[in-house]
Amino acid sequence: MNTNIPINNIHHVAFRCRDAEQTRWFYEDVLGLKLAAAMAFDHLSGTDKRIEYMHIFFEMVDGNYIAFFDDPYNAPSDFFVDMNGFDSHVAVEVESMEHLKAIESKLNSINWDSFIIDHEFVTSLYIFDPNGIQLEFTCRALDHNKIMAEDASKAHQEIKDWTERTRSLKEEKFGEKSLAKK
Repeated sequence: MNTNIPINNIHHVAFRCRDAEQTRWFYEDVLGLKLAAAMAFDHLSGTDKRIEYMHIFFEMVDGNYIAFFDDPYNAPSDFFVDMNGFDSHVAVEVESMEHLKAIESKLNSINWDSFIIDHEFVTSLYIFDPNGIQLEFTCRALDHNKIMAEDASKAHQEIKDWTERTRSLKEEKFGEKSLAKK
């Protein structure tokens, strides 16, 4: 189904953070993103529910944001552990391998763990931020667009084949109704 509604870009993605200042230090001082906003609230936006929290935004070069909620009154104490990248991660793009290596060097200077994987269409540097969120810094391969076009040409068939191989397992695990198209 093609809705023909133009979705331009991601304005922001938002996550919980353990501490606004620690998160500011990491994203502004270490990674170099601009602190674009820090808003303290005493009620849940759009409601009368009393809740104190802070919402902070960091701006990327393209004008999009990564944002965080500092909500110490309601955050579970065991929430901030390294998340599995399959469950949630943020991939941001850098212009060149030199920029990727510069990030790696900056992280090494503060003894922050990182690792690099060549995925063929991109090379990625992976880290966990102070909140347990996996960040992926990607640099496009020279033939990125060609690889993506080739993959796009067979994407529907790949999903169909995958669904045929895994549907019964998913129905058993999640229930047939949970997989229905709404």
